[in-house]
Amino acid sequence: MNTSRYSEDEVRQAIEQGPITAEYQADPRAVIQELNRLRATELASFLQSQQHAYMAVSLLAPGLKDVFRTQAALAMQHADVLAERIQQLSGSPVFQPAEIAHKAAEQHVQPEQGATLAIMVTENLVVKRRQIAAYTALIRELGTQDLTTCHLLVGLLAATEQQTSELADYLKGSAATRP
Repeated sequence: MNTSRYSEDEVRQAIEQGPITAEYQADPRAVIQELNRLRATELASFLQSQQHAYMAVSLLAPGLKDVFRTQAALAMQHADVLAERIQQLSGSPVFQPAEIAHKAAEQHVQPEQGATLAIMVTENLVVKRRQIAAYTALIRELGTQDLTTCHLLVGLLAATEQQTSELADYLKGSAATRP
């Protein structure tokens, strides 16, 4: 590969900093920290939704088990997307269980196990709403400082809002059918 058109300093900087150029205006360490916090909430959400899928046995709502499984899978996909961005920013995605629990708790997200399907749906709904708030806050904070991360977060936010809407609709419907 002929790199004679580039200075040694430019090549070294490109290798060391990857996609972080002079136009990147955010603090990569702060972004990594916030993305790891969001990743932890997604991993906690995965655990909660997966547990709810295991426990959702009801003749009254047979499709709810599948809803919980789907939401667990989406939470894991979100966690993976966040991990990839963390790596792109030269960070290390959170993976230690204790650290995940701590970072998720910072966002008031902790896996819960309700006794009824309605409580399980409510638990998932509250977690999703907290994630929406955290995604929205980081998007606003970053603004135009990190366009790629903002774009990624907007996609995750939209998917999370859709899940939240479905959970709220389920609870509205189940409330309407109560005597």
